[in-house]
Amino acid sequence: MTTRGAVRELVGLREFRAMWIGSTVSTAGDQLAAVALSLLVFERTRSVAATALTWSLTLFPPLISGPLLGWVADRFPRRTVMVTTAWLQALLMAAMAIPGMPLWAMIVLLVTVLAISSPYLAAQEASLPHVLPPKRYDDGVALFGTSVDIAQMAGLAAAGFLVAHTSPGLALAINAATFVVAAILVQTSVKHRPAADPLGRKQKSDDEPRGVLTLMVTEPRLRTLLGVRLLAGLAMVPEGLAVPLAASLNAVWAVGLILAIEPAANVLGVALLFRLVRDPAKRERLIGPLAILSLAPLIMFAFNPNLTWTIVLLVIAGIGGAYHTPARSAWMRLLPDQYRGRAYGIGRAALRSSQGGGMALAGVVAHSIGSVTATIAGAGGIGLLLATQATFAWRRARGRDNTKAVAI
Repeated sequence: MTTRGAVRELVGLREFRAMWIGSTVSTAGDQLAAVALSLLVFERTRSVAATALTWSLTLFPPLISGPLLGWVADRFPRRTVMVTTAWLQALLMAAMAIPGMPLWAMIVLLVTVLAISSPYLAAQEASLPHVLPPKRYDDGVALFGTSVDIAQMAGLAAAGFLVAHTSPGLALAINAATFVVAAILVQTSVKHRPAADPLGRKQKSDDEPRGVLTLMVTEPRLRTLLGVRLLAGLAMVPEGLAVPLAASLNAVWAVGLILAIEPAANVLGVALLFRLVRDPAKRERLIGPLAILSLAPLIMFAFNPNLTWTIVLLVIAGIGGAYHTPARSAWMRLLPDQYRGRAYGIGRAALRSSQGGGMALAGVVAHSIGSVTATIAGAGGIGLLLATQATFAWRRARGRDNTKAVAI
């Protein structure tokens, strides 16, 4: 996270404060809803498979809606997009909380809520460069990221207590209320700005990039930053194998601890990075080395570490994962404003796919070779090679005078 002075300055910015509070509150509410719906499905069906399927549905809609709906954040005023989608999510979530709502209807509503979150998040991310002064942009992105991690952990912790002592319907109603809060905060505090790339707009010159995919593939810095962020698919392998890893250590009770290490260590890593390195340019130079640090410790799982050393290795790797924050801000800074919403949708879907695909593939490999630790070590080895290559690619890309991507 950022320094106290930077946090005070950020919180003092009305537009940023509204977006930050709304995002943090709704993120915590989403965790309540996910746990509540899963528990409700289990209570009604007594099916472990149906419960697991319901939980997995919280991951898939953004993979499709991100690339398909990200354009909304560029074609329409971004405040309007955020307010409209937040109100829609509030209404749909409130409908889910109606007593006696059929399970199939609740699942359809959940998928819809998650799908329309993509335009909201794309509009929010694309608005940050306008809401924040240039010198505080990186700090704002860091505060957003760490707050989301903390909100997710707090929401999951509160969900168990709330659902156990009340009812799933109350948790769903609370999540609906968080969307109302977000909508009101954005409507009353964020300035209206015209659409970045309104419908019917004609390109000004032949030199302007023809599309967001063309830009993301051809611009070396954007391509390298996206590639280095997709290494998260390998870094997340220990989380995907948390249950069999804990069982192999004869410490099944530690599953929750293993799952909590990555977000907690990431928050710590971001805090250290922004406290020790104040210059954004220097933080950008550390993207490659930190990416290497996020994967290299996994190689040590080849030596079958005990629980203590497992925790140490995962903490070190999690701290290295702090590179995502400067990579995220640098990527958005380099994008022309008219492409930010679409690029965010595509990038988020790619990141989610790499994480989910990496964990799924790791499960298959671990089952095939019969060793969880060897699978994690293999992911670390492959990741180390790719991260090293990406480090040199990023250094070369930063050294080029490429003017196709416009800085804010």
